[in-house]
Amino acid sequence: MNQLVASYIPLCDFLGSMFGAQTEIALHDVADPSHSLVKLVHPYVSGRREGAPLPDMLAELLEYPDQLGDSLTGYPTKSLDGRTLYSGVYPICEDGRIVGFLCVNRDITAFRTLEDALHGLIESYIPGGADGQRQQRLKMVRDRMDAIAADTHVDTAGNPVERAFLDACCLLGFQDEDISATDRLRLLSILDSKGVFRIKGAVNEVARLLDISEPTVYRGLRSVRRAHPGEGDGE
Repeated sequence: MNQLVASYIPLCDFLGSMFGAQTEIALHDVADPSHSLVKLVHPYVSGRREGAPLPDMLAELLEYPDQLGDSLTGYPTKSLDGRTLYSGVYPICEDGRIVGFLCVNRDITAFRTLEDALHGLIESYIPGGADGQRQQRLKMVRDRMDAIAADTHVDTAGNPVERAFLDACCLLGFQDEDISATDRLRLLSILDSKGVFRIKGAVNEVARLLDISEPTVYRGLRSVRRAHPGEGDGE
C-alpha cells in the first residue's frame, strides 16, 4: 500500500466515530484499481467489502482530474441495494499525481422518510397541502427566471434548453456564472431528469451557457447517470 494513503487509515477511524453509523468512510489506493478499497469503516452503508475495485466515477476522476479540483462533495451515489447516498471525495496526491481517494458516503434514507412524513402531515393539515406549496415554489422560480431574463435582456421563450437551464439555476439558488464542479453535476442531473439532453443541440447549448467544452458536459453526464438506481456506485 502507498505509504501516504496508509497514513490516512487513522483518520478514517476518527471520521467514522465522529459521524456515526450511517456514514461510511472509504479509502482507496489507486495503485491496484481492481482491489483499490483498502479501508472501509461502516461497510453496511454501501454493502461493499475491503478489496473491492475502484468505482467507475473515481476511475473517471483519476483520468480527468480537472473535474475534481481540491475535492468533490454533495453528489448522489447508490448502495448495492439501491439506497441513495450523499457522497464526497477528497483526492490524496503525491508528487503532483493522485495516489488515492478518501471518500465519505452518508445514508440519507432516514431524511427521505422524514421528508415523506412531513409532506403527509402538510397534506392533512394545511390548506392546499404540499402540492400548494410546490405550486407556490414553482411560481416563485418562474418569476425569478423571468426577472433574470429581463435584467439580462435575454429572450428564452424560443430556447427551451436555455429556459430549462435558467429554471434549474433558480431552483439550485445559483447566482454567479462561475459554477463549481460539484454544483455543475447537480445542475446536469436536474437537466437530465427533465429530458433536456434529448433535445437536439442541447449539449452544445449547455456547454455554451456553462462556458465549458462539450466533452466536459458529456463526462459530467456519464458521472450523473452512473449514480442512478441499481448501479451500486457508493464511492
